[in-house]
Amino acid sequence: MAVLNQDTRLVMTILFVGAVSGANVFAYSKIGVGFPYGALAHSVLFGLGTIGAIMVMKALFDLALNDKIELWLLDRKITAFWERRARDDQQRRKMTESAKQYNTTLPVYASQETDDNVIGNEFLATLQ
Repeated sequence: MAVLNQDTRLVMTILFVGAVSGANVFAYSKIGVGFPYGALAHSVLFGLGTIGAIMVMKALFDLALNDKIELWLLDRKITAFWERRARDDQQRRKMTESAKQYNTTLPVYASQETDDNVIGNEFLATLQ
């Protein structure tokens, strides 16, 4: 299950392509001036260099960082869930202690865990 949504991935890809293109413009301005052919050859060389650099860098980053980023974000969500669960349990314990202290009973709410067949039971035939 991917943690990053499609919009975030699109923005990250656009920023990545822009950064690599900018680096390629800088490198080509330093090195490509010595290329002895005409404008068409320069444009083809620059285009292939930009696309090649983007593909290579994207592949390397995907292999090296994508899984680590996904796992880090997933770990953050899991940690937040268990912290929230611990806070809920702590509040429940405090309410129980408070009810015991004042000799009252807590209202019984429906359990969060429900039977699998609760919905639609009215349509099932009753077995004797």
